[in-house]
Amino acid sequence: MSFYVSLIISLSRPQGMARQALVWLAGAVTCLALVVTSSFAPQDKMAAFPPSPPHPTDTPHAHRQGPRVDQGHSGNVSSVLGGRASLRCRVLNRGNHTVSWIRHRDLHLLTVDHYTYTTDQRFQALHEPSTGDWVLLVGWVQQRDAGVYECQIGTTPPTSHFVTLGVMEPRTIILGGGDLHVNTGSTINLTCLVLHHARPPDAITWVHQGKEVHYASARGGVSVVTEAGEVSRSALLVQRATLTDAGNYTCQPKGAASATARVHVIHGEHRAAMHGNVGDGGFLANTRLVTWAALSSLWWAWAAHEPLWRPPSPPLILLLLLASLLLPGALTPHSLPAAAHLPSA
Repeated sequence: MSFYVSLIISLSRPQGMARQALVWLAGAVTCLALVVTSSFAPQDKMAAFPPSPPHPTDTPHAHRQGPRVDQGHSGNVSSVLGGRASLRCRVLNRGNHTVSWIRHRDLHLLTVDHYTYTTDQRFQALHEPSTGDWVLLVGWVQQRDAGVYECQIGTTPPTSHFVTLGVMEPRTIILGGGDLHVNTGSTINLTCLVLHHARPPDAITWVHQGKEVHYASARGGVSVVTEAGEVSRSALLVQRATLTDAGNYTCQPKGAASATARVHVIHGEHRAAMHGNVGDGGFLANTRLVTWAALSSLWWAWAAHEPLWRPPSPPLILLLLLASLLLPGALTPHSLPAAAHLPSA
């Protein structure tokens, strides 16, 4: 150790940048030597403390002695509103212990083994001997059924496993968001999806500006393609769009919420004007990028004329940061008018 200290003292005299580098290197070697030598312990002391034997409950044999829940086959469950949910609890090595289902919302005992202890006939107990699953069946799922349910094994103390039931309400969406811009003479294509329903809707109706869309109208060129399934889909096609086709289009599934999209029909020159407008945030992001690149160039041009060991002054750093944040905001085109839309007929 005295060798390292004398080396540091002899090299610490300012004799150029090479000496400075050697001082830093000697200090780093000293720190590394201290860390390495302190990490070793005598072998006789390590042998004096042998590893403790595993706890009896940590051995595989201990897990096979009593009942336990198979976590991999007893997970959370999601169901659609009005559907049917199956909450599973796979019990291994049950023996003669009972298995109960308890609703945590009100601590109501629902089932014990094959028996049901609730007047709500939507709940039912089911046992599958081939898999060891104890299943809580919930029919005609309601929103109030969402929450935590406890599968409890009648050991001492009781062994519990918790399963969460999620309830998804039906939802209707129109692909593409709330606004669609098309040119005159093109085709309006709107696709409506009905999600999370217990059964497909009996009908899906399209409404334009408060009036139902008639496929056999004198206008012609209107068609609807509907597919029923786990996710019901309805596509509305309006060919050769005119100004009178602009406005709000609403998808109305029977027995589910509706969704609305607004269609803007524009001329070619208006469409070009719309493409000239970059929209919210586009000009600001590009201007900020260009400004930051220019300031970075100035930074490196200044640093090229400075010694490598001299850092830039704090006022210069602060000035560059403020300029990169404030300058793009001053160039934002707040005064540019938005693309004009023709009023709907």
